[in-house]
Amino acid sequence: MGLLCSAGMESTAERDSADVVFINTCAFIADSAQESVDTILEFAHDRRAGRIGALVVAGCLAQRYGRSLMEEIPEIDALIGTGDCDRCVQAVQGALRGERPVLIGDPGFLAQEGGPRIIATPKHFAYLKIAEGCANRCSYCLIPSLRGPARSRPVEAIVREAESLALAGARELIVIAQDTTAYGRDLYGRPSLARLLRELAGARVDGVEWIRVMYTYPSLIDDELIEVIAGEERILRYLDIPMQHGSDRVLQMMNRRSSRAQMIDVCQRLRERLPGLVLRTSLIVGFPGETDEDFRELMDFIHIVRPERAGVFEFSAEEGTRAHDMPGQVPGEVAAARRGIAMEALARISREFGESRVGSAARVIVDGPSDESDLLVEARSYTEAPEVDGKVYIGDAELAAGEMVDVVITDAGDYDLVAERA
Repeated sequence: MGLLCSAGMESTAERDSADVVFINTCAFIADSAQESVDTILEFAHDRRAGRIGALVVAGCLAQRYGRSLMEEIPEIDALIGTGDCDRCVQAVQGALRGERPVLIGDPGFLAQEGGPRIIATPKHFAYLKIAEGCANRCSYCLIPSLRGPARSRPVEAIVREAESLALAGARELIVIAQDTTAYGRDLYGRPSLARLLRELAGARVDGVEWIRVMYTYPSLIDDELIEVIAGEERILRYLDIPMQHGSDRVLQMMNRRSSRAQMIDVCQRLRERLPGLVLRTSLIVGFPGETDEDFRELMDFIHIVRPERAGVFEFSAEEGTRAHDMPGQVPGEVAAARRGIAMEALARISREFGESRVGSAARVIVDGPSDESDLLVEARSYTEAPEVDGKVYIGDAELAAGEMVDVVITDAGDYDLVAERA
């Protein structure tokens, strides 16, 4: 968006006023790829009817399927892979000239310092991407082939971007990468997330009160990282740790680097040294070869770790991964039933956590008016990340997006909370 606008184009959210529709796609699992295709087909109808001048498709779906995507959907005027984001102006201009460019090389793009950026989130929070790509090679995952090997941005460049985001009004920075705990290994010879967080917390980011860390792998959470979180007030005691399963047999088939015992140990150490910690995780059910006993071990693992926030996904057999051809593929109805059981248990844990907070004080950041009622606003405390966790509903429509206020929790549902001004 920043590059296109810097080239003199103007972004619009109004469908009828667009000359070009630019779709940035996901193709991580079958459901996300289908959502991307459905969106393309929706706008392909407008392209055929002449209501838009060009339809440009970028991102992982383009990287994965290449020119065949254009052959299947001839209304597409240009394709841009994950390694060619910086050529988007060339692609759009070529598409408008009728050239049908296909810009798909190796997936090696990494945002450069000082490049133009348009904040697509509400201005009070922003995502801070510290690295691109992944080297973990989990057997079910396409990310290394779609996004390339792990590549880190320099600490100094990230800190300067954080300072500019703060100047633009960000009060919460959300640190992301495909694997944040591997940050810096390619640049500094060792994982350096702790160093980066220490620099961010000490930087001139006036106005930023929260730094939230996502996508930390359990095998790389060490004492140094824990101590940095414990010692820096602005780093939230909220950690996203994709654990994927609780059976060692399944974890080995997934090519994960942590055992069940190691994950339990790291969660226990985190909770002991970071009182009030909220854990978020993601889990996969229906992996090839997963037996009833493996699933029972996963359920036991859930009850031991008790993540306050979690998502459960049914295994998606993706062509190009080792898991796609593994024996013992689990029937879809079995995977769906297991997901339902796991989600029910996790919803109870989430609700019990919410109920334990009723009557307690919390500081929240207001996201804006609620879709539920004109009388409510939606907010989040440190225990809720935007877009993936629940919300805190407050009956004060005068509160503006970006305000940080003190509240008292008055009620709890499975995922959402109700609060009133303190």
